[in-house]
Amino acid sequence: MFSFIVRRILWTIPVILIVSSITFLLMHSVPGSPFTRERALPAAIQKNLEAKYHLDDPLWKQYIDYMYGFLRLDFGPSIAYRSRTVNDILAQQWPVTATLGGVAFLFAVVMGIPLGVLSAVKQNTLIDHGSMVVAMLGVSIPAIALGPFLIWIFALKLKWFPVATWGSPSHIVLPALTLSTAYLARFARITRASMLQVVREEYILAARAKGLREIVVNLRHAFRNALIPVTTIAGPAFADIVTGSLVVEQIFAIPGIGKYYVQSIGNRDYPVIMATTLLFALVIVLMNLLVDISYAMLDPRIRYS
Repeated sequence: MFSFIVRRILWTIPVILIVSSITFLLMHSVPGSPFTRERALPAAIQKNLEAKYHLDDPLWKQYIDYMYGFLRLDFGPSIAYRSRTVNDILAQQWPVTATLGGVAFLFAVVMGIPLGVLSAVKQNTLIDHGSMVVAMLGVSIPAIALGPFLIWIFALKLKWFPVATWGSPSHIVLPALTLSTAYLARFARITRASMLQVVREEYILAARAKGLREIVVNLRHAFRNALIPVTTIAGPAFADIVTGSLVVEQIFAIPGIGKYYVQSIGNRDYPVIMATTLLFALVIVLMNLLVDISYAMLDPRIRYS
C-alpha cells in the first residue's frame, strides 16, 4: 500500500506539468494581451506594463519562471487586481470556496446515501417511488433556478436564513443546499442501485438463512460492499463540488475563488488562471488517490502491491 501511495504521488508531478502546460499554451495562443482594451493604451505604456509583468519575455522563459515560482509557492502579482498578489487571493478566497464545497458535500452524503439505502430496502413501495422522484428533481433542477427559489422560500418568506453574503454559519445553509442537491440525488440513485445488486448476492442469502435480522443483513453485510460504487463517484464529486461552485457563489454573493477565476479568464490574468488551475488539478488528483485507498478499507480482498 505504501509503495502504491508513493507511486501515485509521484504521478502527480507529470499531471501538474501537463495541466500547467496546456493552460499556459491555451491562454497565450489567444491574440492580444491582458492590456488590450477597446480604447487602446499608448504603445509606450503598454510596453512598460508588459515589461513589468515580464510578458515581453519568450514564452519558454515565462513558463520556466512561473513553474519556478510554483515550486516556491510564490505565484507572483495579479495582473487584473494590481494591489494584490495571487497568494493573497488564494489565501482569502479559497477557504471560502472549500468551506462551501465541504459543507455541500457533507449534505449530499448524509442525506443522499441514507435515502438510497431506504429506497432499496423499501423497493417498489411508496417510500421508494417518493425517494426516486426527489432524486430525479434534484438532478433535473439546475442550481441557477434552485438557488433563487430557496432564497424566496426560506429567506424572504420564512426568514429562517439570510438572503446572501457570507459570514455566519447560517449564511452557509442555503448555498450549500443549492450546491449539494444534484450530488445528493446522484448518491441516492447510485446507492439504491448498488444495494439492490448486493442484496441478491449469495452471501446475503446465506446471512438471511442463518436467521440474522434484516437490519443486520442490510447494514452490516450489504451496505459495506454497496459503498464501493458510491465511493467511486464520491471522490470526483467532492472535487467537482469544491471547484465548481461558481454559479452558487454568484447567486448568493459569496466571495469565493470561482468569481476571481472566471473574471481572470476574461481579463487574461495569467498568474491567477495558472495558480487556480493547478490548485483544482491537485484537488482532483488527491481525491482520486483517496478513493483508491478507500477501496482496500471497504473490501479486504482489494490490495495494492
